[in-house]
Amino acid sequence: MYHVLPETTKYEHLIYDVIEQVCWLTLNRPEKINAMNERLLAELRAALLRADDDDNVNVIVIRGAGRGFCAGHDLEEGPPSDEGLSMYEYRLKYIRQFEQFTTPWHVSKPVIASAHKFAIGKGFELSLFCDVSIVTSDIRMGYGMLRYGIAGHCMFMPWLVSMKAAKELLLTGREVSGKEAKELGLATEVVVPEQLHEATRRKAMLMARMPRDMQRLHKMYLNRVYEMQGLKSAADYYLELVAIAGMLPEYAEFTKLTADKGLKGALYEMRARYEGLG
Repeated sequence: MYHVLPETTKYEHLIYDVIEQVCWLTLNRPEKINAMNERLLAELRAALLRADDDDNVNVIVIRGAGRGFCAGHDLEEGPPSDEGLSMYEYRLKYIRQFEQFTTPWHVSKPVIASAHKFAIGKGFELSLFCDVSIVTSDIRMGYGMLRYGIAGHCMFMPWLVSMKAAKELLLTGREVSGKEAKELGLATEVVVPEQLHEATRRKAMLMARMPRDMQRLHKMYLNRVYEMQGLKSAADYYLELVAIAGMLPEYAEFTKLTADKGLKGALYEMRARYEGLG
């Protein structure tokens, strides 16, 4: 697992900009549609902590460079790092990743997700852990990777939607549009693609002018309300289930297909079984 110190100012997969008290964090792996590898995840956590400690920053925005916000976990990076791990080591690895990944929830300043085109898997979860999510009308959001036997990570989604909606999305792996995401409670605002930057900028500037300590107080309060209702316990339980499950047979099949046919070939073959079903 990569470790990047918060005082780091040089990033490999991230761009850090501060403009008018707004810190813009840009996921910068456009050739991979900003798929999350361990390096990017570590850099994102470090940058969020850096911005949270910066007196020149009142609001943080996370966005993606290129064709989409984030296509999820970088499937070409793993799972070799999981090979040979005991159940305890596997569990510990994912607990540490969970701590990194939920940093937007834990930092004291407001975090806005500005998401376009793709927010799949870890990209979807990242947008959910931000305090406000502004998405484009053409976006695809959800846990599509469940269809390949790849589990989620943070499982925050059930706290934002109804029980029926949560079950339908998790038991089918269906992805949703920006319009449906807002209707379900998975997004704050939906805009046409060409208006995303301006809509995000205006929301960030509005939030940046609020009294900082008042915002921090209410973010901490609201987060604690949901944690007291069971959010943290439920998320911890899901991590335990993922650790116990380890590599599911369907994921083993997908991994073998990837090795035999390449990632594109494996995705094509796995998607074929769902063709025409939604």
